Amino acid sequence: FSMFFGGSRRGGGGGPRKGPSLNHPLKVSLEDLYNGKTVKLAVNRKIIVGDVETCDACRGQGAVMEIRQLGPGMIQQVQRPCDECSGQGNIFKTKNERKVLEVHIEKGMKHNEKITFRGMADEHPNREAGDINFVVQEKDHDLFKRKGADLLVVREVSLNQALCGFSWNFTHLDGRKIVVKTRPGEVIKPEMNTKEAVPFVKTVSNEGMPSRGNPFVKGNLYILFRVKFPEDNELTPDQINTLRQILPDPDSEMEHDADEVEEHHMDNADLRNFGKGGAEHRGSDAYDSDEEGGAQQVQCAQS
Repeated sequence: FSMFFGGSRRGGGGGPRKGPSLNHPLKVSLEDLYNGKTVKLAVNRKIIVGDVETCDACRGQGAVMEIRQLGPGMIQQVQRPCDECSGQGNIFKTKNERKVLEVHIEKGMKHNEKITFRGMADEHPNREAGDINFVVQEKDHDLFKRKGADLLVVREVSLNQALCGFSWNFTHLDGRKIVVKTRPGEVIKPEMNTKEAVPFVKTVSNEGMPSRGNPFVKGNLYILFRVKFPEDNELTPDQINTLRQILPDPDSEMEHDADEVEEHHMDNADLRNFGKGGAEHRGSDAYDSDEEGGAQQVQCAQS
């Protein structure tokens, strides 16, 4: 019935169990993950020498039973590892073997992916040798951030570059010289035109990471822009007047009576403090009083 219901029947002749595998971290640069690389690494493993004999003390069980006297007429039966075979159930000799393995790092491999050498771990009696796994640990890169097959880079541009155009030269992970430039009339904005405040991002197609197993298919290169605006009082009055004449939608200041309209200026702020205004967050010494002189001293009456 297992073929109809997806189950499986386990028999007693499934072959020897597999021994434990060994994992070794392998730090790899983003350049090597882009281009691929083969490295030679030496590993030490234990192999069995000579015949394997069943331990007589535990009869191959790896553990023995002990009877302990707890008190008059009271005993306890305890199981403990066998001292003769160190809990192995077999008596055998081993020696260290040094192996040099050629580790092939494929193009497009990702963080925590494994490169496996089957049956190359330590040997154990009556068990299939486990595997040696080299676990890819992707190093941080000075320029690129990676997610899947895509790459991300952050570029800061001046307001002049954002409005009038910019070009950026860099060396890619495979050594190619790349120039990224805006099209005529293209404007880099401080953020995307969405309801949420999302950074402004552009892409360069097919300049991301190669795909593992199909390296000719590549991800994209994402460029996240940060527009650097002039600091306060950095522009001269003449420059401001020139910009006001050149740029669209200049401010048209409306006339108002200073005696009837309150005029305020803005201070620097941190959006993380939004919702923290008012007396509730200023402490218990904040009072609301219409009397001249502000808050008054409050004393409890003595009876």
